[in-house]
Amino acid sequence: MIKCEVIKEFTLERYNELKNIQRRRIDTKGKLYVGDTFECDKEMADYLMGDNKDRQVVVKVIEVEPKVNISKETIEEGNKIISDGLKEMIFGENILKEKPKKKKSSKK
Repeated sequence: MIKCEVIKEFTLERYNELKNIQRRRIDTKGKLYVGDTFECDKEMADYLMGDNKDRQVVVKVIEVEPKVNISKETIEEGNKIISDGLKEMIFGENILKEKPKKKKSSKK
């Protein structure tokens, strides 16, 4: 996501595509005022920064949040490392030693 700040008042037909809109003054749906901030995708940011039919720049980018792709395996491995680390902190060096299994006695 890209965080933008409005530098020139404008109306936007695709207003519902904007996220986390923070108003500086009046709250009018579809219209943004100087100082308002919001988050949008790259396509919308490009459009508002001059990639439109009128070539008008109405926002400036103030922050770009990197898109992070993390696989399920990476998350599971990270959770295991954290879990093992916590066990080691709690139980000391005995983490690798497993308790012997109890033998069942058979009564005949």
